Amino acid sequence: MTPFLLISRSIEYESKLRDLLGARLSVVTGELLTLGPESVLKQVTSEPRVALLGPVLSFEETRELARGLTERNPGIGLIVVREQRADLEDWVDALPIHAVLSPLASEEVTVELLNRLTDWLVGTGRASPDDFNAVELEQAPEVRNPVTQTAEEPVGGTGNQLSSDAVDNAPTEAGWLFPPLEPGERSEAIAVVAPKGGQGKSTLSINLAVGLAELAPNSVVLVDGDLQFGDVSVALALEATHSIVDAVAPEAADELVLKTTFTHHPAGFFVVASAPSPELGDAVQPRELGQLITRLRGIFRYVVVDSTPGLGEHTLHVLEHVTDAVFVSNMAVSSLRALRAELTMLTTLGLMPANRHVVLNFSDRMAGLTTKDAAAIIGAPIDLEIPRSPAVVLASNRGRPLIHDEPRDPASRALRGLIARIAREEQPKRKRGLRKGRILEPQ
Repeated sequence: MTPFLLISRSIEYESKLRDLLGARLSVVTGELLTLGPESVLKQVTSEPRVALLGPVLSFEETRELARGLTERNPGIGLIVVREQRADLEDWVDALPIHAVLSPLASEEVTVELLNRLTDWLVGTGRASPDDFNAVELEQAPEVRNPVTQTAEEPVGGTGNQLSSDAVDNAPTEAGWLFPPLEPGERSEAIAVVAPKGGQGKSTLSINLAVGLAELAPNSVVLVDGDLQFGDVSVALALEATHSIVDAVAPEAADELVLKTTFTHHPAGFFVVASAPSPELGDAVQPRELGQLITRLRGIFRYVVVDSTPGLGEHTLHVLEHVTDAVFVSNMAVSSLRALRAELTMLTTLGLMPANRHVVLNFSDRMAGLTTKDAAAIIGAPIDLEIPRSPAVVLASNRGRPLIHDEPRDPASRALRGLIARIAREEQPKRKRGLRKGRILEPQ
């Protein structure tokens, strides 16, 4: 039995995968699809445990092949091989797949994905170790053999097992729906910081994550780091089954388990929800929060952290692990002075991130201060001004990001300016409103 199956129209990718998997791989050429998916499925005479579909397959072809392979081989692992495009989320929503892999992914990235998927198949009883050890692998230079580890020998040697809860939830878990970061690709982490509550910090965090997800679909995570009273999930109308408490637990040292703690939003990003109660939030240590950000940067292109107000120990650890900090204040003199104290303290401690962005929120001509006055109080230039708008509260009450709920509102346009400032080198692939679709959570 050959455990791996490739159905593709790309001769180049077929050659690449044959070099990596050798005799473990069987191939059915996609040209047969002109006769219909059934003609291709008839050519699959073995019982593959992992099927790679693509590249150069249409959505309809991939959907029918996935359906047919699942019916013939219950428990099969399905990987779509496809470049990251703006409609990738649509594919992920509609197909019963476990992973998305770029055809340009390196051998190391491909091997890592195959290892994790096959370990999961073995660990959940959908396959046995013998399924993958039947044929000796022809290993590429300096690349470890895929699928030589069993569930008792986790990838990376962490010593952690996939938890029973994660196993029960894993068949369509969001953990397999992450476009891989290529080796050397830059990951950025952005902390949204305010000297006190009520500055609009969470609204900025949410809309920043939404806007970045338009540039990098499914490669953005929003961490609700307000550990006692975080309300990101409420503002997004999400019912999170896991929280940051689970994300920093020892079991989540295994990346597969960590990914089961995320909640997917239909706009194409993931959320690490705040603790379900203040006492549980207090149990999250500052060091654990910093370590979580570092681990998330190994998975996502952008990590956005909605921090706890003020400069407590948790927020300081967050700032140590990010590339950007967005400092937010309203036009109250007390808030502006508190922000000045924050900036001074961080500069003195050497904790100011490389990229600083000062946002004046709820800007209002009737506040008795001008933007120039606010900058003088802060002691730093204002990088972005967001006008006061009733649309902000309305969008939050509807559970929708402002930039999608009221895209023409002046506050939405200002938020777009912040997104462009953070992602200077990126260009939007498409502009779209919030699409109504199923939320990709563990089933």
